[in-house]
Amino acid sequence: MAESAQAPKLVYLVTGGCGFLGEHVVRMLLEREPRLRELRIFDLHLSPWIEELKTGPVQVTAIQGDVTQAQEVAAAVAGAHVVIHTAGLVDVFGRASPETIHKVNVRGTQNVIEACVQTGTQFLVYTSSMEVVGPNIKGHPFYRGNEDTPYEAVHKHPYPCSKALAERLVLEANGRKAMWPGCMCWWPGSWSSGQHSAAKCTSAMTSHPIRAMKTSTWSSW
Repeated sequence: MAESAQAPKLVYLVTGGCGFLGEHVVRMLLEREPRLRELRIFDLHLSPWIEELKTGPVQVTAIQGDVTQAQEVAAAVAGAHVVIHTAGLVDVFGRASPETIHKVNVRGTQNVIEACVQTGTQFLVYTSSMEVVGPNIKGHPFYRGNEDTPYEAVHKHPYPCSKALAERLVLEANGRKAMWPGCMCWWPGSWSSGQHSAAKCTSAMTSHPIRAMKTSTWSSW
């Protein structure tokens, strides 16, 4: 109980927080993250059900914004400890133009990454898609695999191409230095252990590596 009381209170941002996946992530965080101080829900279209979440002990902040607008993303990310990026344009039937899909899924993800770097957010979780993995054009089975299983896939359609490219951007961002303005900072890795330590920085701007990871929407909620 004492360790829980001493754990740092965290600010989470969920992009696309009003979408199917985003809403489940939002509700799961409210139920299972005891260190949650503020939960920011960022979406192009805000849903009415957000209001019912504001009656609980956690501060729930609704932010209407567009991931393709770098300034809006940066403003939403500022001060967040963890960003879960679920926003994206899902199109497997060719209804949206390739340019629009690329703008939302690739440029939007790049905006999120750059915002994390510039504002000092160290933890970024990106939700990828099973479309990135396959299906394989040769018909090879994918049995009990994971993210590290070798599997030859060729992406011909705009949506899987965009998700594969965005996934690559996130993985390449892992370890990039996140600029953290100020003189007080949490050391990386301290949150997961339930313990924390602070260190005074000698300069007005310090940097820590971003821990970026991807997760695929394989399992149902």
